[in-house]
Amino acid sequence: MLTVGFETDREMLAALYRDLGMDIPVGGANFVMRENGEPVGLMRTQVGDVVTITHFKVKNEEINPGDKQFFLRAMLFKFSLNPVPLAVPGRHPELERFGFRYEEGRMMLCSADVDLSGDCHGDGK
Repeated sequence: MLTVGFETDREMLAALYRDLGMDIPVGGANFVMRENGEPVGLMRTQVGDVVTITHFKVKNEEINPGDKQFFLRAMLFKFSLNPVPLAVPGRHPELERFGFRYEEGRMMLCSADVDLSGDCHGDGK
């Protein structure tokens, strides 16, 4: 079973950062996806006037591509429960279907306006 939640255990996060190939210190607000209790994905954010998603990675994405989609949809749903501006640095056209728009070098969306309708695969299947 896949679950998603906020995580503060710095030792666990440091190990997950390493497993995901992230050579940076633990920081920010971290959300972890677990499969049967085992950490398998990370969304790291910086919280201020805008919640900026700085890192988003999933283990074995090539084996289980649906896991990343599940994680993203779960987090967008969680963010949608409170109206906050979300940002993702850079241009990511795959986020447009959720309502993100490219502005000033980043993808932006008010979480209250997130669009979770449509298929879960993003490929029309």
